Amino acid sequence: MTSRPILRFSSSVSILTLALLTASPARSQDATNQNEDATVLKPIIITGEKVARDLKSTASSVAIKSAREIEKEKTGNATVSEVIADTANVVFPDNVSAPIIRGQDTQGPNTGATAFFAGTVPRATINVDGHYLGYNEFIYGATSAWDVESIEVFRGPQTTSQGANAIAGAIVVNTKDPTFTPEGAYQAELGSYHTKRASLALSGPIVGEDLAARIAIDYSGRDTFINYINSGFASKGTDQDFMEFNARLKFLWEPSEIPGLSTKLTLSHSNANRPSQEAASVPFDALNHTTTTMPSWRQRTDTAIFDISYDFENGVKVFNQTQFTDSNAKRRVGVVNNGDADVDQTNVSEEVRVTFGEQDDTLSGVVGIFYNHTQADEALYLAYNGKTTSTFDDQKDNLGLFTEMTYRLSDQWSLTGGLRYQRDQIQRSGTSVYAANPVDFDTTFSAVLPKASIAYAVTDDWTVGALVSRGYNPGGVSLNISAQKWMEFKEEKLWNYELFTRANLLDDRLTLTGNLFYMDMKNAQYNIPVQVTSTLTQSYTINAEEAHAYGLEIGGDYRVLDNLTFKANAGLLKTEIERMSSNTNYEGNEFAKSPGYMVSFGASWDVTDKFNVSGQVRHLDGYYSDIGNTKAYVIEPYTIADVRASYQFRDGLEVYGYVKNVFDERAPTYMQQNRGIGGLEASMTAPRMFGIGVKGSF
Repeated sequence: MTSRPILRFSSSVSILTLALLTASPARSQDATNQNEDATVLKPIIITGEKVARDLKSTASSVAIKSAREIEKEKTGNATVSEVIADTANVVFPDNVSAPIIRGQDTQGPNTGATAFFAGTVPRATINVDGHYLGYNEFIYGATSAWDVESIEVFRGPQTTSQGANAIAGAIVVNTKDPTFTPEGAYQAELGSYHTKRASLALSGPIVGEDLAARIAIDYSGRDTFINYINSGFASKGTDQDFMEFNARLKFLWEPSEIPGLSTKLTLSHSNANRPSQEAASVPFDALNHTTTTMPSWRQRTDTAIFDISYDFENGVKVFNQTQFTDSNAKRRVGVVNNGDADVDQTNVSEEVRVTFGEQDDTLSGVVGIFYNHTQADEALYLAYNGKTTSTFDDQKDNLGLFTEMTYRLSDQWSLTGGLRYQRDQIQRSGTSVYAANPVDFDTTFSAVLPKASIAYAVTDDWTVGALVSRGYNPGGVSLNISAQKWMEFKEEKLWNYELFTRANLLDDRLTLTGNLFYMDMKNAQYNIPVQVTSTLTQSYTINAEEAHAYGLEIGGDYRVLDNLTFKANAGLLKTEIERMSSNTNYEGNEFAKSPGYMVSFGASWDVTDKFNVSGQVRHLDGYYSDIGNTKAYVIEPYTIADVRASYQFRDGLEVYGYVKNVFDERAPTYMQQNRGIGGLEASMTAPRMFGIGVKGSF
């Protein structure tokens, strides 16, 4: 590929590996309760692998966003996707999309119309307080970042700890729990494109000293920045603007007469509206589109989670979590029988686990069992050959038995081993207007998923180690429209090999982390586009027998002065489809939406005790939009800069302002052919946006 600038991968790996071996990077700061005047960075605790451990002892490549970073150093972010957009080797190809992690599309191979006909097989999980978001909730539901304690972004397979659909990674969102000391917070914001946001959180005891509650409410919205200029644009029943409403109520009961017992009930409701994408037609930077339709999605989700745990005070703790979710997604196009859809889904899960030992003990670990049941009723209203409705019943049952143990061989050496048995039954039945026969898919997939790492503490502040883990994703079925038949595809698997390092330097002012990885993939799943006629394009999913990806993630946080902090992270990535016997034209191609490198720099400066200025710059290398590596769909490198300033009038009262995309970089992030307009369309970076707001606590 010669049409875009490329960072020489081999030389970059050499340079950054040298830096890695000196000690390597991280995303930092579990500073929720951090003293603003502190001169050190507090230890970072990771919870997403089912056991609590500090970052220094975590082999997986993980970036963490703390409550302080989310609340004080970001620019008008309302959703988790916006908050983690600067994470190395994590790419969002549209403002409405699932992320690409290390070159793997986390929404899975079945996308767009294929997902309607064939069902979904996501490659990553978003876990909010124990609730695993469904496919449509994942992409169109907009998870709020208000009143969040931390966000952990795991890159690389997490199937050993998370189970099915985590072969690319996992995003773990921990919201704030009730407190037994009364507290509250609020926020209000206005900005460009009619941006508005209002948020409130209240917490405190409600019955004596044993029962506490917390309520968090967040509303945000903005107009789309795309102008639909076709006079025939169908807007009836659709809404191209963004809206997210999230409400959460938590109860925490810790009875004083039963020491060690803790129970928690979480009730949440979300309601969101989003367009399918924010894309423009040529010329892209004008942010106009000549299409006659742009489907919008309305998503409603209600969740109940019951947690109970007991600490035996001898190092053994028992946890149980029961979760129930009911959701509904509506796709509206504006034209009758032209792609409207309704998806009703229920989900029930149960997880029991036992942890034993502390991090510094000779032996510590976790053993558990997880069961999940998902039932979906789907209807697609799309006319073809006199038929108008495709209906499907989709059911998934997932069972996982897992364990992980760490054995301290000495003061310097520690060995961690994990194992999971995963069993996934996928059932899909129904009819499509494009198929001669109904689909009746009922297959059970199973896998044994090992994980092992060894770590060596060179000093008390510097650790190096190695990790090997198995990744897996179930197979499924897709529709070949031209042949009018259903085609099955195999489960995909990979071996992931990593070298890692963690360091706290300069009297804990500097935190560094780094992971060098190689992923060897077998039967990787890819969705292949095929033009059936001049007006009809189909796609179906096939397997590539061999593919690989390798690269590096590094990052660091440096408190230069008591009032000045720098952050930086970088990712390198090289991908290739090695063998695809069913379509050899793709052999040798790069993965879609996978830039060769990403870099991000940020700073936060307390100019005075009351005045803070922060900013961030992130740059992405160019990449191909599709696995066909079509030159017409090449994305050129682009750079986005954001700034924020705040002034604290008094304790608990702050006024802030921000500018997102300071230099108004209007760059395509994904391209494809839109046959409805007879030309290209491109998803775009959001243009320059301004905002002001007030926030406080009490």
